[in-house]
Amino acid sequence: METTAPRPAPSPRITCPQCGDPVHTTWVDQTMTWGSGDLAPKIPVSVPLRTCRPCDLQYLDEHGERLRHEAICRHLGVLSPAEIRSIRKQYGMTRASFAKVTALGEATIGRWENGLVIQNVANDRYLRLVATSHVMRMLRRMSMPAPPLSHPTRAASNQFRSLQPTTAHWRAQEHFELRRAG
Repeated sequence: METTAPRPAPSPRITCPQCGDPVHTTWVDQTMTWGSGDLAPKIPVSVPLRTCRPCDLQYLDEHGERLRHEAICRHLGVLSPAEIRSIRKQYGMTRASFAKVTALGEATIGRWENGLVIQNVANDRYLRLVATSHVMRMLRRMSMPAPPLSHPTRAASNQFRSLQPTTAHWRAQEHFELRRAG
């Protein structure tokens, strides 16, 4: 059975989104089902359940949803959104510059970092490779534009001369005709 992540330190005072009164937090152990069918795995996770006693509201906020998402990533063996963001930030890059160098879509990177989508195993492996500095150096070199072509020197221009049509070429061309096959 998988272990759940350690519970973080108490968060600052949270108020009820409905009435504004202070909210009481209780940590609860949940078991999520990932997928469908009889063989769908059960994933354990501890989440903060927020309870407003005056209005009797109980809810799971974005912190709880993030912990659930991270538990799924751990189960699948892929990087969490925070780990993906950390890879990009270790190079001091914006999403746009990271996308340009890695050839990943900027919107896709945003969806992974915000936990809206979980990357597939192939992209996860690619991200793990990108986390190594020598791979990032190679990608940066590959993403640089090619230097502009300079004017060829006289020696180089003589290397690939084009044929200059002669009178014989023009005469041979006069007899050339395209016809429909058939």
